Amino acid sequence: MPINDNEVRLAALEALPSWSWNDFPTDPPQTAELMRLEPNGWLALIAFLAGPSWVYQEPARYEPVVETYGGGQRVGGPADGTFLSEEDITEIHDDMVQYLADAGVPAPPRAVQWMLCLPEGVTEWELGRACNVAVQEVAPEDRRRNALELHAALRVLLNGRMPPLSW
Repeated sequence: MPINDNEVRLAALEALPSWSWNDFPTDPPQTAELMRLEPNGWLALIAFLAGPSWVYQEPARYEPVVETYGGGQRVGGPADGTFLSEEDITEIHDDMVQYLADAGVPAPPRAVQWMLCLPEGVTEWELGRACNVAVQEVAPEDRRRNALELHAALRVLLNGRMPPLSW
């Protein structure tokens, strides 16, 4: 197992994790502060790369919220405050599946969102910043390279906080 941040980063850049979405539990894998990861491509990528030691899945809550993330990934419902239709949910899922496929990540289950167990001493802001800094030098359309850089950043951030079997 790598022992320092540089070794962790180099190991993580070699390949994406081999686990599947079926490996993600439906209950928190540990007691920690939780960060909700909405069903969209960017946040699903973070969930997958952080892995089942840190992330659990639950039914998606498609609340009337209007937010967009990098690459136009939509989250929540329409601006008029109504809830999403089945067609809207399918469109969000299809966009997420395509985003993940471009990154080399398998399709997630439908109508699922993820909860990330933040390790002690790591805030949502710190995690978000680490993820954004990791991909700032990579072209947005190079999703595979973005995924590898994001994987490396998450591993460095979680280094020393993650049990060896989850690597």
